[in-house]
Amino acid sequence: MERFRDDTPAAAKTAIPGPGGGGGFVLLIGEDEGVRDSLAALLQAHGYGVLAAGRAEDLPLSSTGGGGPLCVVLDPDREDVPEAAVITETKQRFPDLPVIAITHGLSPAEREGAPLRGVEQLRKPLKPERLLSRLAALRKARAGGFGISPKDHSG
Repeated sequence: MERFRDDTPAAAKTAIPGPGGGGGFVLLIGEDEGVRDSLAALLQAHGYGVLAAGRAEDLPLSSTGGGGPLCVVLDPDREDVPEAAVITETKQRFPDLPVIAITHGLSPAEREGAPLRGVEQLRKPLKPERLLSRLAALRKARAGGFGISPKDHSG
């Protein structure tokens, strides 16, 4: 299974289609290479292409054009930076994309300060079926031309 290597410049990264094809692709952001590789392998095994980077600013904004990604899958766990700040940074970079943040759980105070509209939270430890279910709903919504309302999932 193909994976991105850290020495690949962000500008050179391209979406890698999953084996099932036609699943669409996601932007995958997470500083921890092991977590990022595991999530990429899971997504690719279920037919999604993946464009991955350690941080939001490492992904080109052009990747969100017509026929672009379904969403951003974000692991906001970054050393010395609160998860809410990473979510805010990511949502500001990609304001028109749904964000699925895999978090340790934001406190009420953190939720108040973060722009969570269009952000779903899936709590760690992640149950892969929860992530795949949300991606399937986004894919179905895109194909059907109707939106879904983001929810705060704690599963």
